[in-house]
Amino acid sequence: MITKTLTLNRFFIYTIILGALLGFSSCSSHDDENNGEEGNGSEQVDKKHFFISVTGETSEYLMQTDNLENNDLSISENVKQLELSGYTWVFNQAPSVAVGLIYSKGDPGIGLGYQLNSQGKLTEIGQFQVTTRFTSYGYFDNYLLSSVGGKTPVDEKGSALLDEDGNERTDAVSFNFININSGLTMQEKQLNTLNITGNGEQATLSGVIDMKDGTFLSSLVLSQPRDPEATGGSSTGVVTYPDSVWVAALDKDLNVKHIYRDDRISYSSGRMRSQYYSQMGKTTDGTVYVFSGSYEETTTKDCGALRIKKGATEFDKDYYFNIQELSNGYKFRKVWPIVDNYFLLEFYNVLEIETMSPATQYAIVDVENKTLNWVEQIPNKDKIINTGIPMSYKGKMYLPITEEGMNPTVYIIDPNTAMANKGIAIHGATSINAIGYLD
Repeated sequence: MITKTLTLNRFFIYTIILGALLGFSSCSSHDDENNGEEGNGSEQVDKKHFFISVTGETSEYLMQTDNLENNDLSISENVKQLELSGYTWVFNQAPSVAVGLIYSKGDPGIGLGYQLNSQGKLTEIGQFQVTTRFTSYGYFDNYLLSSVGGKTPVDEKGSALLDEDGNERTDAVSFNFININSGLTMQEKQLNTLNITGNGEQATLSGVIDMKDGTFLSSLVLSQPRDPEATGGSSTGVVTYPDSVWVAALDKDLNVKHIYRDDRISYSSGRMRSQYYSQMGKTTDGTVYVFSGSYEETTTKDCGALRIKKGATEFDKDYYFNIQELSNGYKFRKVWPIVDNYFLLEFYNVLEIETMSPATQYAIVDVENKTLNWVEQIPNKDKIINTGIPMSYKGKMYLPITEEGMNPTVYIIDPNTAMANKGIAIHGATSINAIGYLD
């Protein structure tokens, strides 16, 4: 495992500061009203806990509100216009932060982090330079982790490791460990995955589940090395074992502490282009549910879920949930925990899927009672043109949906009934990218 600490260089920081000052000097009078002075400091300001990222015609904006159920907002009420667009926002509870990941297709991207100050205002906690793309992410201990597979492993001297034919290997997974307690300082670490499960395959990792015992779980998408002549950004080659699932337990130094394997479902990961979407979730009792959307064309396994009980060293042999037989044959792409035993699943709109197939159907599954109910009172799947990262809050799911010809709207889903109600809309925005709660 190779480790490297990264910081922004001084010139880069000066450039950011200069850009921020120029941007501030060019703000409109309306922007000044939103972002100006906070007063004499004696006035108590109510915190607006909900963080919203929205996209306008040309930029990404951050907004705050204390209410997602009514009182629509206008994009002109934003509290900050970002220099770059296209952030992936990841929220943590303790400490309560929002961190934005971005990769600018070859150019270094600047990651951002925010928290609320005592006055309820968004305050930047740090920046970091993102030099590699990321395909998976999640929180572990005091870190936000991002990872990408398909990299060339190197030895302690930095020399590339070669395969039997003298070609550079492609089995390394590059991790960024972003410390949310120390100004978002970042450390790069590398995991070599060749033969990680003992069958000669290499792996791409998907998802991060913090086990709160010094380890995290990540699903392994095993394959042969990818053809260097293949197009696209995926790090997965030919999948030799499409009817098996593997999950690795790793520590902070990326030592493999344990491997879980089962043959009742396919690998656990959603796929779109180069992205790998986590299909795992942990309930309050520490049980980890490992879902599989059966993305691989050659798998014979239905979409389903298994579970790993807290402290267990293998999958629960008495638990199997066949989801596909309840979904009329539709496969799912994304999975989010809501509360207790409820999860929200994002399903494809078609039965025969490809990497870019639309996925705008949603269902609530109860993993304990093994039930599935389609979410009702949201726009028709053919009318949805964009969705954002949802938020679980007080037992309900808040899902941003943009319907054709309409303002982006937050839909509030009750998992007990699978019924959705309209929440606030953001007028003037083209999409709501993410919602989170900051304490």
